Amino acid sequence: MSLARTSNNDQVRRGGPAPYGTHAIVKRLQVIDEHLSLRGKRILDLGCGIGSYTEKLAQRAQWTCGLDILESNLQAFRQPIPRVQGIGENLPFATASFDAVTMIEVLEHTISDAQVLRECFRVLKPAGLLILFVPNKLYPLESHPCKFGRFSLGHNIPLVSWAPGWVRKHLCPVRIYTLRKLVSLAKTEGFEVRAKSYIFPPVDVFPLPSRLKQVYRALATCLERTPMKMFGVSIFAVFERPRLPEVVNSAKTKNAKRKTNSTADAEASNA
Repeated sequence: MSLARTSNNDQVRRGGPAPYGTHAIVKRLQVIDEHLSLRGKRILDLGCGIGSYTEKLAQRAQWTCGLDILESNLQAFRQPIPRVQGIGENLPFATASFDAVTMIEVLEHTISDAQVLRECFRVLKPAGLLILFVPNKLYPLESHPCKFGRFSLGHNIPLVSWAPGWVRKHLCPVRIYTLRKLVSLAKTEGFEVRAKSYIFPPVDVFPLPSRLKQVYRALATCLERTPMKMFGVSIFAVFERPRLPEVVNSAKTKNAKRKTNSTADAEASNA
């Protein structure tokens, strides 16, 4: 998906749009369908790229709108689906406009993931759902392009994803998440956890015979039902905006106190 991470023209960290007709689309939509129904819902596909996922979401929902930072991506849609140009940190929609927001491999590319989640919370109706796929730090290959200085290292470099943050950022500028980190981030913004899991790589880009890919995908589906799923390429999560305002305020107050206590403990240890 393609939602830019841009602090200025010299620091663009933009993901490429997902192409049409890949198994990755089939796989991720299958996972969504297994966990919830989009029937009758108003959906925002945030970071929609050229509409490859948006098209499938629109077939399931009552009304779907895509949002992307690039006008060229929006012009490449194959179907006449509503879409607007914008960024996740400042969504051009009224409060409580959507039943669900999808971000499929997008959050890691944004300027501020916390601000994007805050905006998603705002535009969701009470009991609205935030549906996420993000890269998994426990996956042993780095799925994003890597480079060392000016030298490109390519995709799927082993163990880069496992490196400490201060090392990895010099090799790959895109964020990566653990499930714990993602859940903590969402809860800080007032969300509640509804579902969480992992998916194995769909291997669209791997140069393997089609028959071998089919065998692997069947095996991967089985592994996703075992503890081995934690080594999948992506984390899948569904977060819910609570129905009652007091639940939201209580969650945010607890998180604020937790941050305050952590700061006080750190100051005390440094004294």
